[in-house]
Parts: sequence; C-alpha cells; structure tokens
Amino acid sequence: MELIRGSTEHYFMKALDDLKGQPTHWYGLHFCLSKILDHADLVSNVSEMAQKIDAARARSDVFADELYGVLKDCFKGSLCVFEDLDVFALVQVCNKMDIKHLDEAFNKMKAKLPKGYAGMDGLASQLRNYQKLADEKVLSARKFEAYRAMADKRKVSSIQVRRKRRESPLVMVVEDDRFTAHYASMILSTDFDLVVCKDGEEAVQAYIEHAPDIVFLDIHLPGMSGHDVLQSIHAIDPQGFVVMLSVDTVRDNIVRASQMGARNFIKKPFTKERLIEIVKNSPYVRELTRSDRAGSETMFH
Repeated sequence: MELIRGSTEHYFMKALDDLKGQPTHWYGLHFCLSKILDHADLVSNVSEMAQKIDAARARSDVFADELYGVLKDCFKGSLCVFEDLDVFALVQVCNKMDIKHLDEAFNKMKAKLPKGYAGMDGLASQLRNYQKLADEKVLSARKFEAYRAMADKRKVSSIQVRRKRRESPLVMVVEDDRFTAHYASMILSTDFDLVVCKDGEEAVQAYIEHAPDIVFLDIHLPGMSGHDVLQSIHAIDPQGFVVMLSVDTVRDNIVRASQMGARNFIKKPFTKERLIEIVKNSPYVRELTRSDRAGSETMFH
C-alpha cells in the first residue's frame, strides 16, 4: 500500500486510467473529509480562513494515517490524500475473504466520521464516476489555491490601493462558455484592459492579482459556482463591482446574488450597448475616465 500526499489529483487520474482495462479486482474507499469545511463559513471571516483550513487538514492527515495503518499490511494499492482533504483508497482484492476484511476495515473507519462521509464500491461498476471524481479533484485543488490567496492578508489589503493607482480601466470576465467569453472579449478589448477566466477557482486568484474595476461573472460555472465566487470576492473586497451573467432569469438567483453584493444582473445573450452601459456604471471606471480620459474621443466608441 502506497501513501500519496503530493500531486495526488494527477496520480489518482493516472492510476484510474491504468486500471480501466482490469478494474474487476479493485475497490474504491472514499472518505469525504472535505465536508468538514464549508465555503460560506470560510469566507465569512477571511482572517480565520487559514487557521480553519489548517485544523481541518490536520484532522484529515490523522484519519489518513490511521486508515493507512489499517490497510498497509493486508492489501496492495494506494491511499490518496487530496488537497481538498478527501481521502481515497484504491485497494486490490484477490478473493471473497479479502473483500470481507476490506469491508470490516471500511466500516471501522466509517464509524469515525459523520453519516454520509464515506462510501465503498467496486471499481468496475463505478469507474466512470471515479473518473469524473478525478476531474473534480483537480478543480478542488485549485479552489484551495484560491483560499490560500484569499488568506494572504498583505496582498488582499492592497486591492483597493492598486485599483486606484491604475491608469486605465480593467474589466474581468468570468465565463466558461467559449462563445460568450469570446463575444464579450471582442466588445470590451477595444476600449479596456481585459482579464478572462474560465472558472471560479481561477477568477478568485485573478481578482486578487489584478484588482479589476468591474467583473462580469457567470452564475453557472464548473467547480466553484458564480455565487461562491461572488461570496469570495465580497469577503476580500466589499466594495468590488460585480455583475452577474446568466442564460436564465430565475428570481431566486437574482435575489441571492443581490444579497451577496452583486451590483447588477445581465441576461445572456447580451448586446454590445448593454455591456458597455454596465461598464460605465462602475464607479471605478467612471473615476478613471474622468481623471485620465477626460476629453478623449476613443473611450466608449
């Protein structure tokens, strides 16, 4: 039994690919210790975020070490400790007695966690789901990179200063649909500096890095949802100007986004005129266009 704690997401993806031709004698044991942490709770107090994550990680590490101790002398396979704190064991079995012993080990460790935190399945029946899980773990790892960026107090504290010192407006677009992202970029890149992100994990880090004057944020994103990203941005920059994008106009989505700090809501598809109009509503863009672009005929043409 091998214990994996580095680049685990990529190891897991490769291990599943290697086993896809012979999954019959393999089982997966999944322990969802990522449930220890709640996104809304983490971003509710950014100053305590690192401490909460470290405490949860310590708990995950202790659990993984204990599980490894239970499995290492009896089974072949690997024990993966993911960046998001989940623990997953890929275990090879040779006969029914092995399966019985594995089930006993699983139930012993399952009893240490709240209900709904653990699952065990044969690889042959769940291979496709585990492959999807591998993709999700790559995104989850990037979410924790975003959390680390949010916990960088010095960098976060300079967001407003860096924004004020900018000489020209910068717009951020967070959109996983390639066509919509390209369309928005074609409209905005003529008059503005532009940052485009394809998912929420990338967006949180890019926001901290670039301190944009306005963000167009899709509600429906892979990994972190638009609402999760909005919560994150509002936690580190309550004065940030974020506008939500969506193909639907579900009232609950609009109300929830407004309550979280969104300044406006645009239904897709949108027009060039509507997009430019919203950009001009950002107080940061207005300030820059007054002070640095006064009299210019090139802005908003």
